[in-house]
Amino acid sequence: MNKISIEQNTGKLYQSCFEIFDDEQWLHQGELLAEQLGLNRQQVADKVCFDGGCGHGALVYQLAQLGAQQVVGLDLEPTIKAEKFNNLNVEFIKGSLLEIPFPDDHFDLVVSSGVVHHTVDPEKAFSELVRILKPGGKIVLGVYGKHGLFPWILWCARLVTVKVPLIRQPLMDRLISIFGFDPIIRYQILDYLYVPLLKRYSPRQLLKEYFHKNGLRDAHRIANITPEKGRKFTSQRTSYSYDYRTFKSRLLFGHGFIVIEATK
Repeated sequence: MNKISIEQNTGKLYQSCFEIFDDEQWLHQGELLAEQLGLNRQQVADKVCFDGGCGHGALVYQLAQLGAQQVVGLDLEPTIKAEKFNNLNVEFIKGSLLEIPFPDDHFDLVVSSGVVHHTVDPEKAFSELVRILKPGGKIVLGVYGKHGLFPWILWCARLVTVKVPLIRQPLMDRLISIFGFDPIIRYQILDYLYVPLLKRYSPRQLLKEYFHKNGLRDAHRIANITPEKGRKFTSQRTSYSYDYRTFKSRLLFGHGFIVIEATK
């Protein structure tokens, strides 16, 4: 597939996932993302913020609730609950991270969670996020980590869902419907198994090839949320979370979900 086809298929896949989230699930998913990215009122208040690959828009909503001066969300197919954003200074734009339609040095805070690793050119996408960030501003990136039993199993499964598509998405959707899986479980299955592109990283690789290469300062990994908070969010029908620092998590999930923050 070419770049346009990949982006179209990726956008439609996630749109089909997010449009069936109910209000409560949507809200808690946004809260989880804010926690995972280490975002709080002190970091966000009065800032002009950008969410690259905003998807369902729940993180945009959380940034607005944390006191952002303005929030812009960009996605291939923004799938938002418009009624939630009344009287909030937010804007949603349809577009690609490879060509962000903003000038250099525009935003105080740039975040992107679970998106860059699905793009045709991740390094270009990241350089675009850095380009629109003001000097002295913060960037927070979340991507999938490599290694571990679970990612290896998923890699094997993608051989028959993406590489040689013997098990196509319509069949999987019928199975999901038969078993009555929650929308968040459907999202995770399609995210892992049917998105056209999925790249995984190590923290060292990210620091060297992305953060240091783009001249960012004070780059460091943010610890995932605690197991207690992870269980709370899971009970609220969000995507699961875990503590990558434990031996069990390293064995099962390798580097886990990697979040790195840095300053331009």
